[in-house]
Amino acid sequence: MSENYKNKIHDIAVNTFEVTCYMFPLEEWEMEDDPITEVPKDGIQSVVGFNGAAEGEMVITPTQELLTAIAANMLGEDSPSDEQKSGALGEIANIICGNLVPIFASNDKICYLDPPKIIEGGFDDAGSPKLHEETVLVYLDEGTAEITVHYSKEGEDD
Repeated sequence: MSENYKNKIHDIAVNTFEVTCYMFPLEEWEMEDDPITEVPKDGIQSVVGFNGAAEGEMVITPTQELLTAIAANMLGEDSPSDEQKSGALGEIANIICGNLVPIFASNDKICYLDPPKIIEGGFDDAGSPKLHEETVLVYLDEGTAEITVHYSKEGEDD
């Protein structure tokens, strides 16, 4: 099931970036010779918690270039402020997580989202040992985002 979740997370993120930010995924031939395999965690991140059919959180970590482009494209600003960048990142995280949590729904159970939080300087995403973890890298024409989802589905043994 893990690979299935990773594919769904990736597809949801790509679709959200396309529709909301006018950004497009890179094709394999467009990738640099040495693509980013990990996004630096010392910048800004957004965390959206969820509960209900599943409990957990989604963390999105963009490269600095992508963060600036997200805000610029969403707001139509050439040089967005740090506050605008934070707001835009929180909004894109909220949209991605909102589209993601239905994959956990079953038996008419739904997930409820917490408001997005902005974390600067790194987020301790070690998670709980009882939580599953899925991480995907999304390579876009404006930069790279790492999306990590920590979750436990309702009814799983503790």
